[in-house]
Amino acid sequence: MARKPPARVRAGLPRGPRPYDRNPRRVVPGLSGAAQRAVAAFELARDRPGGIAAAVEGWERFVRGRREHEPFDRREQLRCPCCEEDDLADRTLIEQAIRAMPLRAARELRSGVGAVDRIYLDRVRPDPWARGQDDWWRFL
Repeated sequence: MARKPPARVRAGLPRGPRPYDRNPRRVVPGLSGAAQRAVAAFELARDRPGGIAAAVEGWERFVRGRREHEPFDRREQLRCPCCEEDDLADRTLIEQAIRAMPLRAARELRSGVGAVDRIYLDRVRPDPWARGQDDWWRFL
């Protein structure tokens, strides 16, 4: 039986990211391979590649960067969302991914950001008018 030359075999293999590539693939630390595939599928359908990993890093940087978080003023939410940077947009994207992914992968992602969420909950002063909101990180 004839065999393929090694160069032809290597040509058919997927190439890994190289240091000089423009957008190397970013992964969320601590997730299994199946959860990473679910994250990649979400990013392919609704976001950019590496968007969830960047959102997890941004959320962690936002939470760990401050000692105390003020409750958000309702008047601030009436401003145009595209005119200024939203500090909580990263957590919103993470929550969208959690709701769109399969249960097991969503559970892994939620437990991955759970430690950062607990730090945020310990530092925030709750808003007494906001109860039972879906995006709890905005209305505490």
